[in-house]
Amino acid sequence: MRVGVCCLILLLAATPAFAQDGQPRSDEGRGRLFWAGLALGVAGVATSVLGVTAFRVDDASTGNAPAGAYQACLAQRSDPIYASNSCDALKGKNRPMLWSGVAAGALGAALMIRSTSTSAEISQHAVRVLHTIRF
Repeated sequence: MRVGVCCLILLLAATPAFAQDGQPRSDEGRGRLFWAGLALGVAGVATSVLGVTAFRVDDASTGNAPAGAYQACLAQRSDPIYASNSCDALKGKNRPMLWSGVAAGALGAALMIRSTSTSAEISQHAVRVLHTIRF
């Protein structure tokens, strides 16, 4: 997963270097990295959501469950009394997939902000996004 994210980042960073110089249009409101940033941001969010929902791992437990809860639940299923146990809720989130998605989403947001007349300011208690309009 990390290799895929790194390749995507390299691809997006190298694309402007290979682009041909064309006549810039004055009516173009977004920079050339806006749509790539949007796609990367959406892919990052989707990866994070999949990492905590569909692609959960069985070598970790969730939130308040003890460390070996999923394995203990699977072991109990061999007993006929506990055969109907549903152990999927005890699987832990896929942390590498979650944080890769967060990084990809943040990179996508940075690309979107960089390509427009928008800037972001981070203070102690707030994140402010400013958009510049010229008359």
